[in-house]
Amino acid sequence: MEQLETGTYEILRNRLLKSSSDLRQRLDALNTERKQVFGAVDTRLLGTGRVTTENNCVPWDMVPAGQRFIFGYNVVLGLKAEPDLADVFGVYEYAEHDFRPLGLELLQNPQFLEEFRNLYRYYKNTQFVKFAVIGAHLFMVFRVGKSASDVKTFKWLIQGDTLTYLDNRSDHEYTFPPQHEFQWKRATRDMQRGGKHPHISIEDKVFVETIGGDLTIKVEDNTSTGQGILSEPVDDKDQTLDDSEIYFAVVGNLILLKIRPYQEQQYRYFIFNFKLKTAQRLDALADACVLLPDGQGLIFPHGFYLQTGDNKLFDNGLREMLFEKRVVSPNGEDFLYVFYNKDQGTYLLLSYNRIAQRVDNPIVCHGYALFENGELCYFRADDEPKKHHAVQIWQTPYTAPDFELPVTSDSYLYKLGNKEIVRAMSEVQEVLTLTSKDDSYAGLYLDLIRQTTSLTDAYHWLREPAAQALAEPLGEIRQTATAAVEEFEKVQSIRKNTAQQTQTVFQKADELIGRIRRSAPDTVTEFVQLLGELRGVRGEVISLKELRYVELPAVEQHATGLEELSKEVATQTVNFLLKPDALTPYAQRVQAIADGVEQVQKTVEADQREQEATAVARELELLIEVVSNLPIPDPTQTTAIIDNISTVYARFNQIRAALKRRRQALAGTEAQAEFTAQLKLLEQALTNYLDLADTPAKCDEYLTKLMVQLEELEGKFPDFDQFIEQLTSRREQVVEAFESKKTALVAARNQRATALLQSAERLLKAVQSRLTRLESVADINGYFAADVMVEKVRQTAQELLNLGDSVKADDVQSRLKTLREDAVRQLRDRADLFADGGQTLKFGPHAFTVNTQPLELTVVLRDDALHYHLTGTNFFQKITDPTLLAARPVWEQNVLSENQDVYRAEFLAWRILQAAQHPAPADAEAGRPAVLSVTELGHLSAAELLAYVQQFMAARYQEGYLKGVHDHDAALLLTALVRLTRTADLLRYPADTRAAAALYWLRFADPDQRAHWERQLQGIGVLLQVFPDSQEFDELKTELQAAVDTFAQQTGLFTLGQVAEAGDYLFHELTHTGTFIIAAEAAELYQQFQKQLQERQATELFQQSIDQLRDQPVAQFNLVRQWVQAVHLTPPAPLSSGRGGSQPSANGSGLAQRENYNLSNNNRQAPPLPEERGPGVRLPSSCSPKPTTRPASSTLPPAKPSLAFRAATHASPTTAATTSTSLISAAGSCTTTGCWCRSSTSFRS
Repeated sequence: MEQLETGTYEILRNRLLKSSSDLRQRLDALNTERKQVFGAVDTRLLGTGRVTTENNCVPWDMVPAGQRFIFGYNVVLGLKAEPDLADVFGVYEYAEHDFRPLGLELLQNPQFLEEFRNLYRYYKNTQFVKFAVIGAHLFMVFRVGKSASDVKTFKWLIQGDTLTYLDNRSDHEYTFPPQHEFQWKRATRDMQRGGKHPHISIEDKVFVETIGGDLTIKVEDNTSTGQGILSEPVDDKDQTLDDSEIYFAVVGNLILLKIRPYQEQQYRYFIFNFKLKTAQRLDALADACVLLPDGQGLIFPHGFYLQTGDNKLFDNGLREMLFEKRVVSPNGEDFLYVFYNKDQGTYLLLSYNRIAQRVDNPIVCHGYALFENGELCYFRADDEPKKHHAVQIWQTPYTAPDFELPVTSDSYLYKLGNKEIVRAMSEVQEVLTLTSKDDSYAGLYLDLIRQTTSLTDAYHWLREPAAQALAEPLGEIRQTATAAVEEFEKVQSIRKNTAQQTQTVFQKADELIGRIRRSAPDTVTEFVQLLGELRGVRGEVISLKELRYVELPAVEQHATGLEELSKEVATQTVNFLLKPDALTPYAQRVQAIADGVEQVQKTVEADQREQEATAVARELELLIEVVSNLPIPDPTQTTAIIDNISTVYARFNQIRAALKRRRQALAGTEAQAEFTAQLKLLEQALTNYLDLADTPAKCDEYLTKLMVQLEELEGKFPDFDQFIEQLTSRREQVVEAFESKKTALVAARNQRATALLQSAERLLKAVQSRLTRLESVADINGYFAADVMVEKVRQTAQELLNLGDSVKADDVQSRLKTLREDAVRQLRDRADLFADGGQTLKFGPHAFTVNTQPLELTVVLRDDALHYHLTGTNFFQKITDPTLLAARPVWEQNVLSENQDVYRAEFLAWRILQAAQHPAPADAEAGRPAVLSVTELGHLSAAELLAYVQQFMAARYQEGYLKGVHDHDAALLLTALVRLTRTADLLRYPADTRAAAALYWLRFADPDQRAHWERQLQGIGVLLQVFPDSQEFDELKTELQAAVDTFAQQTGLFTLGQVAEAGDYLFHELTHTGTFIIAAEAAELYQQFQKQLQERQATELFQQSIDQLRDQPVAQFNLVRQWVQAVHLTPPAPLSSGRGGSQPSANGSGLAQRENYNLSNNNRQAPPLPEERGPGVRLPSSCSPKPTTRPASSTLPPAKPSLAFRAATHASPTTAATTSTSLISAAGSCTTTGCWCRSSTSFRS
């Protein structure tokens, strides 16, 4: 591996090599000890023997039979018609590395002799070619035709040192094993990848194509380029991917390729190593290719190829070699691969060592024999007939299975077994091979980790000292490889980056060199540009030396070439500068810049001119430097060139001065405009950031951003002091704004955290209360696992964490945990102390009743009085508080919505009607449903009204409504009440309120103020006719109410409670008609009063009495009230069937039929109102013609009207005040004949 700078990765590599060296030493020691224990047979030459034949012949094959062997050869028969058995075979005894001829008794079988003679008799070109041992049988193979496949065989049975002839009809049994121990697969169309340079993907590891005139193997799935790691031309350059035949086989890390391009006769064979990303052509794979043990690689007639990429090829010149057999040594360490050529009868013997993973020198021979003791005899390949044949004798480890070697049975290794140790050593050798690879080997460290781990897991004895404790260095290698994986990725990234930079710089340098070589400059500008480019590229090339893992030789080569080229160009430049007009282009450029200075209108243009001048000055400086550094023989030439350049260069001082003056003139105006624009952007950013800053952290973040912007502005305008002052002021404003926003956010967050903590405390109290009622640990665990309140506590703690208040969150979590632990502990304590389900407490044999009722202070009703009481005790104390005693009527009221007089459904209907006075739309965010007005309620169907009632009562739990009962009754009541409210007109206001309002307006209001109000109210009345939904009149209502309140307080005729709604009533009454409506009951009482006076002939007396008090309206009103009360105490028969109005009709509804009241006076119809108004007679606000009485449709309550119903209709139980008001108004305000004021009547709806 290349020497690298010492870093983490290099340290790991050195550590890996050190561990590898230790492992190798221990492995060698183990191998030495293994050989001592089990014995070792090395491959070595024992000697050379000779076999003598009677005739000149060519040895063709030999086969052992015990300690004898049969020699087969071919002789030239000459004049002899048929050969004898001795002309083809010879039997020899092998003893002490010597060969002694024997007779042919071993083959003397009559049947065989007969068939042997017939073979030569009937087949003219018969030739012995081979001994084939297949199993326990020996086949003597003779070639009888021109083809090597035209053979006849004689079959013998091998029995120790003897042979038994069987037959000559077993030719079909003479076969060779499969020549390829893997399966070829053909590439299909679905493996093709389209693109500019399409190819076939083999397992997504290697990519092959035969188009574009060549066969290319690529390692990247990149169809945009046709470049690969191996390329060979093909015969047909116009073929497509479908035209070629491509086969492949995957053997571990190796991918074997068998490719036949279009219209070619021969296949091409390749081996691609995925780990090394290399490809190699090996046509020797066509004949035979078999697998090495443990999948270590491949072996074929011309060499071997290992999975690690190690390979060796033999140039033995052999062709068409077939794999015949594999011979394995008894200990499994060595493997002998035998290949055979049918035409020439040549054998190729390749011996592979499993531990060393290498192949010994190949043996090429004409026949061989392996004896039980492992000795190998073979004829040297020689095509020349002779009588004396040399036989080499080798000692090999390929002994018979039952051949015994001296062993040491008392060793620990002996207990493990030779094969076990050999297999482990072979795998250890693979680890050593991997450690010797450089890091270009793909997955090197992962393979090391996998291999070392599998070794220590599979062979436990590697940890034993008797086995050299191989596990220790293996563990070190695994640890080092694990640490190197991450570092290797970094190194790969650095190498890739270095390679990219190197390639970019080299391409730039090569391009520049090529351009200079192709054309010569002809102007001084071109010379200067070339010199500048050369200087820049040389600097980049030299800088490459500082990069890690760079190829220094290549960098030095490019740097040297650029240096020489720079000298050449510099010399050419000096020669050019000696010309008189060489600097003319620069003089012209300088003049152009000077002319452009006066035309500059912007600072940007001034900067451009300065850049142009600086560029020209830099080029001139470069010229001076080049001329100064070159060894020019004539100093006068150097001086002349520098003087000419200096003359041009001097003009730049004038240009710079002019530019400076021009820039200062332009900078002030432009800076002011730009600064103003920047301030506007800053203000916009401040506004946006304040909106976005919804957390304290974001406040700090956006504040920092704005501070950075301010700093940039200060740096941008350092020469303008007036700007600095403005920026300082802006900075203070920004800081104050964000500090205020941050303070508000922190306060909101703290408030939210406090609210969450209080919520959690309430939930914890509920959880604690619930835990006291649980009876087992399982119930407690189940409660904490599934209860909603417990989960809500956890969610609250999480919300506190999200708010950043970890202290409160931890407190909530710890308290929840404590509750669980305390509950479990208390439950166990109760189980130990209590019995009978907690009702009794046991102390030994004694049992005591337990009072589980909590000790709480309550108030109970006892003996018709309220008492303080401690639950679970006999403590009672009577309450004497006067405020509480005053509330005796509601002591026994269980719910606020019902008492002895008011039914719960009535109260609900009244609540809905009250809410309808202030309708409101639904608010989804607040979770508030819509509140309908009286008109909207009147438009609902029965089912819709019932649904609205149910929705209204759903949130009022404390009022104790029962669904299906109170909602049903309330809906029925509400139907009647809505209809009544819509027809009752202003009679919905209490009688006292209406009486007080009318009395004030008619007798006590200031005339000027009343006239002012009348004008306002008339205008509002017109507005309400056009826009009936207008509501913005609270100010006027307040004025009216204040005036009536003052009247009530000054006169004492009414209480403030009675006139609470007088201002609102006056507003609606006077904006609609200008007259005052009177209830039917008041009108009836008025008629009764007039009738009584007439019957008693007291009408004039009554009129005189009140006329006397015309100037005392308060006394006059009290007198009239007394007259009415006196008459009312003894009334005659009423005008109607009852005091409350008409009775319910026969159909059972709560509404009376319409009744028409015909008044004696001429009446006029009052104008219609926006709402559907109840009928009634109206009392004029001033003297006017009599109004028309509108017919009434009265809705009556049930037979026994409740207080709630009265409250809903705003009707007063007494109407004397109304009647008195009518009388006093009539008596004191008008004397017009026929005026309604004197004969007014009304009815109550």
